[in-house]
Amino acid sequence: MMSSTRYTLASLLFTALTALACDDASLPPGSAPGAGGDGIGAGAGGSSSAGMDGSEAGAGAAAGASSVGAGAGGAGGGAGGAGGAPSDATAATTGNGGSAGGPPAPEEAFTLLFRDDFDRLDAARWQLMTHSWTENLALFSQSAATIERGQLVIRLTPAPAGTVDSSGAAKSFLGAEVRSVDTLTYGRVRARVKLARGSAVVSSLVTIYTPWPADNWNELDIECLGAKPNDVQFNAMVYTGAPVRPPVTQSVTPTQHPQKVDLGFDPSEDFHTYQIEWTPSGARFSVDDALRHEWTERIDLMVLPQNVLMTIWASSSAAWAGAVTGETSTASATYDWIELYRYTP
Repeated sequence: MMSSTRYTLASLLFTALTALACDDASLPPGSAPGAGGDGIGAGAGGSSSAGMDGSEAGAGAAAGASSVGAGAGGAGGGAGGAGGAPSDATAATTGNGGSAGGPPAPEEAFTLLFRDDFDRLDAARWQLMTHSWTENLALFSQSAATIERGQLVIRLTPAPAGTVDSSGAAKSFLGAEVRSVDTLTYGRVRARVKLARGSAVVSSLVTIYTPWPADNWNELDIECLGAKPNDVQFNAMVYTGAPVRPPVTQSVTPTQHPQKVDLGFDPSEDFHTYQIEWTPSGARFSVDDALRHEWTERIDLMVLPQNVLMTIWASSSAAWAGAVTGETSTASATYDWIELYRYTP
């Protein structure tokens, strides 16, 4: 039998070790992989259903033809909705993000390609897409993106009666996808944005590989879920299956790595600077120059040229983005400026 002093010390040590084990178990994982889904980009040009629950997550990064440049049901890819939430069984973790990929790339490795202050909508830089997909309650419309007082404003508005996508599915709203003409293969996207508030509303900053049907998948997302705008979802999506040779008739389905982070403020109340930085060593997501999440798990697969998207749309997944309410049709996001950088090792 132990003396009372030895017993007390042993008891204290056991208690401390137990508490430490419990703390470790409660830490959020750095990336919670989500299941890809079956929402193959229906609609005018089609789109990624990214940003939804597992049933919609797998759909088209750019329905339509492989060429980037769109039209309702036509030849431009419809890469669309950024991001993607996982199925209920693998729901995105809410936490403070993480950083496990080592030091950032040196600043001199990034070359500014352009900065757009949105004095006008430059057709040499941006395309206004017109498509949708099954879980998107909005049809993307050119009328939903306007330049106002030197800022790009994208809106959700009620759709006229009889609005349908290219598959004939009815759409309740008009939304916007503003897509870059050019692509980046490694680089940085940086934008000053006031994101959208509204239940069921998703507004975003995205990079995505756009040929459709997708023979491969690369996508990086910053998504504001307007029902709880403090929780922003960062996501990385890659295809992990067997190689597919173009031409393909059925899109591949990506594996997702979503992470919700409580920003500690409402991003719909004021402008903040959001950044996606993509290098061969990882993807880094920053807000107001503070690193909020880093993804490295399958960065070896994130190698394809990606377009840059600014989007607003309405999700049919109430569990993920909230149910449709009266505020859904009055939501807007405002982009003050955006910068695109090329990365050169």
